[in-house]
Amino acid sequence: MVERIEFRTTRRPPASSNPEDHDLFGNLRSHKVGGSHISEKIVKMKLEIGMNPWETGKGQPPVGCASMAIAPIGIINAGDPAQAYQDGFNIASINQEGVNRDAAASLAAGIASAFLPDATVQTVLDTMTRYSSDIFRRGIILTMDIAHKSKTVDEFVEKFYEKMLDWTWPQRNWNKERFFSGNSLEFIPAAMGILHLCGEDPNESIVEGASFGRDCDTIASIIGQIVGALYGASALRRDWIETCERANEDFFEELEGDRKANFYSMAQRLVEALKKEKSRLEER
Repeated sequence: MVERIEFRTTRRPPASSNPEDHDLFGNLRSHKVGGSHISEKIVKMKLEIGMNPWETGKGQPPVGCASMAIAPIGIINAGDPAQAYQDGFNIASINQEGVNRDAAASLAAGIASAFLPDATVQTVLDTMTRYSSDIFRRGIILTMDIAHKSKTVDEFVEKFYEKMLDWTWPQRNWNKERFFSGNSLEFIPAAMGILHLCGEDPNESIVEGASFGRDCDTIASIIGQIVGALYGASALRRDWIETCERANEDFFEELEGDRKANFYSMAQRLVEALKKEKSRLEER
């Protein structure tokens, strides 16, 4: 029997039929240069003119780019969520400020805690709540209240859409029918709610993240990062891993000099980095 997985692009129709009503940046998200989001282009320009890297995140478009890329910081600090939070905060400052910087640091802490021997989905969620700024913790608590009161992911998503979209984007001209989705204050708590409901099954939780709607690719990615750290690559569907590896052949060629390299070779780089970090600590 062939397993069928349905990825729903959205769980409910948008509030408006006009696509422009759902893009508060006036199609900013479609402006990519050299494969990068405009946010990364701005950071690159700031660095090229010699700005202090710890200052380049100031004034950036408030999006979730830092959170999307923060997983290696959690891995490097495996088992040490406090250090992961501190390092995540500093590294994310290159790209973001405010809640999107803070949320990235919380995610790094959660991933670091997932490597502890007795880690569970709940301990990871508790760690992310503990290591969080006031406004981000508020988003987590409000979302997890909804998740705890929901019996299914569908019920959680419906309630989340109803109660949580309105406050996550600091738009100047407020309109309750227009919501921007690329904000860590929305998609990380959403991922946490899904993990609470079905995180014991890593593959199901990734599918549910991809089916959430909104910034669903990021939600699924964050879920995948956490369950990958918790359960290991062997718990994930092999065909998914192989598909992602084929899609990243250009990246492997750039980094490894080999288009047929894979995520295992990437993991070995992180293992070597961990060994060097341990050696430096022992020498202090």
